[in-house]
This record gives sequence, C-alpha cells and structure tokens, in this order.
Amino acid sequence: MSKNKLIVKNTIYLATRTVVSIAISLYTTRVVLNQLGTNDYGLFSVIYGVVGFAIFLSSAMNESVQRYISIGLGRGDEKNVKDTMINSILIYIIAALLFLIVLIPLKNYVVLSLINIPVTAISVAGKLYLVAVLSIAITIIQSPFNALVIANEKMSFYAYMSIFDVFSKLVIAFSISIIANDKLFIYSLLLLLSSSLMLIIYVIYCIFYFRRYLFGGKVSFSVFKNIASFSFWNIFGNFAYVCRTQGVNIAMNVFFSTAINASYAISASVLNAMSSLTQSLAIAIRPQIFKSYVSTENNNRFFLLILFGSKYTFALLFFLACPIIICAKEVLTIWLTNVPDNTVIFVRLILAVALVDSLSSSIIAGIQASGKIKTYQLVVGFMVFLSLPLTYVFYKFGYQPYSAFVILFIISIINLNLRIYFLKKNINFSFKKYYLCVVLPCFFSAILILASNYILMKVFIGEGLVFFMLKLIFHYILTLLLLVLLITSMDEKKFVFNYLVRFFK
Repeated sequence: MSKNKLIVKNTIYLATRTVVSIAISLYTTRVVLNQLGTNDYGLFSVIYGVVGFAIFLSSAMNESVQRYISIGLGRGDEKNVKDTMINSILIYIIAALLFLIVLIPLKNYVVLSLINIPVTAISVAGKLYLVAVLSIAITIIQSPFNALVIANEKMSFYAYMSIFDVFSKLVIAFSISIIANDKLFIYSLLLLLSSSLMLIIYVIYCIFYFRRYLFGGKVSFSVFKNIASFSFWNIFGNFAYVCRTQGVNIAMNVFFSTAINASYAISASVLNAMSSLTQSLAIAIRPQIFKSYVSTENNNRFFLLILFGSKYTFALLFFLACPIIICAKEVLTIWLTNVPDNTVIFVRLILAVALVDSLSSSIIAGIQASGKIKTYQLVVGFMVFLSLPLTYVFYKFGYQPYSAFVILFIISIINLNLRIYFLKKNINFSFKKYYLCVVLPCFFSAILILASNYILMKVFIGEGLVFFMLKLIFHYILTLLLLVLLITSMDEKKFVFNYLVRFFK
C-alpha cells in the first residue's frame, strides 16, 4: 500500500472512531452531569485538573518515544527500535513511581489549601485525589505501548481501543445511576478500573504483534540519556500547556466557584470531542513526517506533509466547529437541557483558540523530527505558561471569567508565528510559503464562511427540534462547500474530481 493511501486509510479508521467517540462522549457528559449534579461534576473537574498537571509527563514522553521509534523504523534499524522500547519502558515505570511518591503526600495541601471547595466535600475530595493519581500513573505506564502502536501505524487497533474507552465510560455513567451514595467516589473508582483494563489490553496486543521490538533490546545509558533529554524538553513544553488548561481551571475555582468549573469542563468536553476528530489526521500523518525526515529520497515529501497536515487539520476542525460556534446556545440546550451560566461563550472562545492551535500540529511534528527542540520549548513554552499569570492578574482586577480565553487566543497567534520561525531555523522551511499556502487561505476562508453561516442563521428562523436539526445540516453543507471551494488548491480540486469520476464510473 502506498504511503499516501496509508494516510487516507488510517485517517478513515481514526475519523470513524472519533465520530463514534464524539457521540458517546457527549452523551456520557450529559448523563454524568445529571447524575452527579453541577457542584459534584465541578469538583470532579477541578480535582482531576489539579492532578492533570502531571499528565504532561505521559504526553511528552509518548511523543518522544514515538519520535525515536518512527526514526528507527524510517531508517530500517530494528536494533534501535528494540533499544528504544526497553529503555522507554524503564523510564516510564520510574516516572510513574516518582509521580506517586511526589503527589500522594501533597493530598492534604491540594484538598485543604489549593482548591476552593465546600467543607462538606473535603472527605470525598481526598479520596478522589488519590484515585486520580493512580489513574494517571497507569496512563503513564501505558504510553510506550501506545507509542509503539502509532509509530507502526496500526490505527485500526488504536481506533478500536478509543471506542472501547468511551463506551466503557458510558457504561460507568449509567452504572452510577443505580448507586444511592458516594456516587462521585465510586465513579472515579470505576474510571480507574477502566484505565487498568486499557493498559492490560495494550500490553497483550503489543506482545502478540510487536514481539520483535519488545524483546532483545539492551538497557543503554546513551539511549536512555537521549530519550530522557528529548523527553525533558518535551515535558517542559507540555507542562506549560497543562498550566494553560488546568491552571486556568484552578484560577476559575479560586476566583469564582465550582459552577464556573462545570462550565469550563463542559466547554472542554466540546473541544475534546471536536479536536479528537481533527487529531485523526494529525496522528495518521505524524509517523510519516518523522520517517520522511530521515529519508534522503523524501525531503520534498517532508515539507509537503507539514503544509498538508496544517491546512487540513484546520479545515477539519473548522468544518466541525463553525456551525457549533454559530448555534452554540441551541446545541448546548438540546445536549444538556440545563446549561450552566457562561458555557455558551466558553464554548465559542475555546473553539476559536483550538482553531489557531490546530495549524501547529504538523509544524510541531516537523520541529520534533529535527531533534532541535531545546530553544523552541523554552521560548514557546514560556509564552504558553505566560497565559496562567496573566489570567490571574485579569481575574484579580475583576475581569469576567471568559477573559482567560481572550488571553489564550492572543498567545496562540503569537506561538503559531514562533513555531513557523523555528521550523524555518531548524530545517530551512519557507516562512512565506507557509503563510501563502496555509495561514492566509485558512484565515480568509474562516471569515467568509462564518459570515455566510451567520447570514444563514438570521434568514432561517423557526422553532422546534426538527427545524433546528435541518438548519444545522444546512450549516454543515454550506461550510463544507465553501471549504472545498476556498481552501483546496487547484491541483487538489483536480485530484478530488478525478477520483470521484473513477469512483462513480
């Protein structure tokens, strides 16, 4: 199978997985919110948000291991892949143990001092904290196996496991409806059980299908050091992102209430559902960016993959997000019935931030492929981290809760340009070409499509669920047609046209 067809096939696998995941996740959020109530759901969000500060370990190391495995596969160096796996598993186990040793003693400080919760919730918050710590430790240990699956581009299994994950959470959500007491704590225990089962399945799959990479490797100080060094700078950058997402959540809790945290959690659920579909393309294309970087024959393909990935990751997210941004109030009302205050504006602004960030996914992969990430992570990580103290300052001066998202939006624009600069510096990528091929077409298309959808919303005025669903379908059709017309290049239009002609012959 050709590399381009493999990208398409894997994207379809992941997109199908994500459509199913979105539907189940959004409904699960509704069930959990109804079962736990706004305050308990907000408490769950803020506790997992605090512990989530450490999830950057898993994410950063996952990216690092995936990079080294993909580079090894691209060079055809099986020994390098074996050494990478054995050393990365060792690093992850050590990281998980350190994670437990550091965070468990901090329980009383977090519950009693750091977060703002009612006195009656202190006991359950303490238990919830410990379960959350264990859940994330399990996720850390799972990461090298996850990286091995993705680097080998076995996206069908990855898709099935993602569907299993969200389906298990839906079953858990329904399960707590038959529980009379301690719903929040039991809910967290069941999530821990689900995470443990995911780890076991991943390990078994890798033993069956990638045995040659799991066994025979040697623990090497140089390999350990290279992965650890690369991971350290990735951790720095990911820590800044966790500060941005979870730090803002905690800031909202400090200055406002758990009800605001519930609104933030709902907006994050919408974002995660949307982003997970766009990540289908990013995940499918990422291993090939790494592999094409080390192939002297595919240097031009490396640059094309970055341009293609950036443009179409944005286009995919915008296709999903545009009608939601326009019709946020109606969508949230149908989804949740009782919509907490500030949720509508939170959803609109967080999607705007995500659209800017979506342009960066392939750029980040390109920078990581070069291996030159120290200065990049220091500069961009600092800018991302800056959003947290700025949010605190704005809240201190009495600004509204949504002001945090305005700060995030501005910093995301700055960071996009910084990433393009580092891509140019590291691999001589054309700043001008990126703007002409990606940024400007995406920006002007977004403005025109939003305006067109806004006019459509004003023209079609009516009541009832059926009318709204028809209107939403029209929004999506209009968005898709304008995206194809405005964002795709002439060569891409010809390719799609010729493909459709062959398909329908």
